[in-house]
Amino acid sequence: MIRHFAAFASLAMLAACATADGATENDVVDLSEGRECPAQQFQLLVGQLRDEVDTSTLPVPYRMYGRGDAVTMDYRPDRLNVVIGDDGRVERVACG
Repeated sequence: MIRHFAAFASLAMLAACATADGATENDVVDLSEGRECPAQQFQLLVGQLRDEVDTSTLPVPYRMYGRGDAVTMDYRPDRLNVVIGDDGRVERVACG
């Protein structure tokens, strides 16, 4: 009985970690509310200086942060993340 429970618990944990086939962190995610994260549309920001980014053109929700900055670990598929590198330039644009 205990062995069956342990096996079931192990399978349940593995299933919780599974992802969709071929999905990556930069994919546009279609939410049930019909909202998408437009990371692909904002890839042109990569390489720009942080001060050159017009934040009024960024979709809500978004966050802009540098490496080592404190950020929440919650995953929001509709949120645009703009990561600033040590040189002050946009290093990466992704969803989450």
